Amino acid sequence: MPRPAPLLAVLLVTAILPARAAAEVASADFSPHWEKELVGLGEFSYDSDWFPKDAALQLRLIIHAGDTVRVEMPGEARYDWEPQAIRFEGDADAGELTFDVGVEVDAKIRFDVAGIQWESDILGPYDYAVISTQMFTPYLLPGNPDRPVIVDDTTDGVTIASVDVVPDILIAHGHLDLDLILEVQGSLECASITATTIDPAPAEAVITEELADAPLAAGPGPLPDPFVVDASVQCTLESTPTILINPHLVMEIFGKEYEVAGIEVPVDLPPTSEPPELGPLALLFDRPPPAPDPTTTGDETDSESDAGTGSSGTGTGGATTSESEGASEGDTSGAATATDTDDSATRGGLGGPGDEGCACRADDPAGAPGALALLGLVLAIGPARRRR
Repeated sequence: MPRPAPLLAVLLVTAILPARAAAEVASADFSPHWEKELVGLGEFSYDSDWFPKDAALQLRLIIHAGDTVRVEMPGEARYDWEPQAIRFEGDADAGELTFDVGVEVDAKIRFDVAGIQWESDILGPYDYAVISTQMFTPYLLPGNPDRPVIVDDTTDGVTIASVDVVPDILIAHGHLDLDLILEVQGSLECASITATTIDPAPAEAVITEELADAPLAAGPGPLPDPFVVDASVQCTLESTPTILINPHLVMEIFGKEYEVAGIEVPVDLPPTSEPPELGPLALLFDRPPPAPDPTTTGDETDSESDAGTGSSGTGTGGATTSESEGASEGDTSGAATATDTDDSATRGGLGGPGDEGCACRADDPAGAPGALALLGLVLAIGPARRRR
């Protein structure tokens, strides 16, 4: 059967020590986010002009496209108070690089056959959008196996329009199909994380390797509390979306069939190469409670020791003095006893000759700190319970 007092002592010490260790590392969310419409539908347009050139039946495409990119880097910053160092750790497979490309296509048709000319109004718009996402583990610094993140998506041919063409003249009719292929290529990689602070003194840490620690002075404290750090990630982003449109137009005019087919219309969106703004974000690290002051603890212990010694010495001295007075009339041994007792009282009343005083003085190596004192108290109580 387990001994209750030692078991309780172990549990108490175990409960105290992890709390103290946990207080030495503080954490703060560091999840930079960036989203930008690199090219909007209202900003980019492409006009194919009439094709095939000089043909009896011709097609014209007007294309608007947009490209939005998003970067998500969830993770946390950790500050170790004992060496005063900072590090950053991304959430596994939680980062996202996303390209959102939208396309809007208008079409026009015309023919010139046997002296009959006709041109349609705008057909459409016909819309299509694709989202390409690649997951990774932030923060894409050197040493990260996911660096660089590559997005390379090509959609299969998608029919975005299939419409009958019915001119307002009875001599012609036809059908138009528009197939679209979208290629999205992009990459993202980062070079460093910069962490800066102003209080208690300006300091900067630059981390250039994944999961590396960097010293960043927080000062001795206790202020400022919390310790504020501004952090940002330095990255580069590249993207080159391309739209490929394959039209197929068939018209019957005066009973004769005309066709526009086998022509691919490529549309390159403007390439992008710019650093996304991933920060700065403010990180707040709560300072751990200050460690007990050894000087203050020793003074308080000395005061308690002196108070106990004075009380004990006074009582002992008084009793010895009375005995000494009685001994002075006939027994000299009483005087000797009083002298020895007074000398003992002067030294604290708890030790023999030459003793340095109370065992709980701060400068005594045998003095017990809080956890060990508590352990001794519990061990002292345990055996008493077993005797009863």
